[in-house]
Amino acid sequence: MIQSKIEEVIRKELKFPDDTNIKQRGIADKIENFCNIILEKHFDTLPASSRRSVEDIVVEDCYVDHKTSDESLEFKMPNLISIDRLANLDKELIYNFVVYNSEDKKITKVFTLNVYELNWDFLTIQNLGVGQLQITNMKNFIENPRTTITREEWKTRLKKEAVKFYTKLIYKTNCRKTKWMSM
Repeated sequence: MIQSKIEEVIRKELKFPDDTNIKQRGIADKIENFCNIILEKHFDTLPASSRRSVEDIVVEDCYVDHKTSDESLEFKMPNLISIDRLANLDKELIYNFVVYNSEDKKITKVFTLNVYELNWDFLTIQNLGVGQLQITNMKNFIENPRTTITREEWKTRLKKEAVKFYTKLIYKTNCRKTKWMSM
């Protein structure tokens, strides 16, 4: 399976960036770039199709999106993908999670998950664009990232959560509209 091979080569070859003068986002960018370089050495790859594309790199007809997390930071709620894009994926989407510690200057964990393996206990849809799938608490997610439900159950849950999200959004929008109409 390509997913496990991706995880294996990255886990084996990825090192923490040497440059000590960079901040959190710079460290994350370097790690993501190193991941692409590693994957390019081992697989047939294509670069991301655009700056706003789903993937950081295409590996053997699978989108791969790198998600980094600095465990030395208190709280993170990273965005994953627009639910509209997720509903219309034309390839498999694999998330490559790299957890690092900027204080200790080391990579602490690497794991890969197909989008349909993400644990819904730590996912939500937030109001960004048409709705953005987001991890609610990265520290908790890292402890238990993999779902126990099937791919079809996961997709059903996505539909249910999208409907719930839009229902709340309609209510909020109507409240905002009413407020403006009464001014």
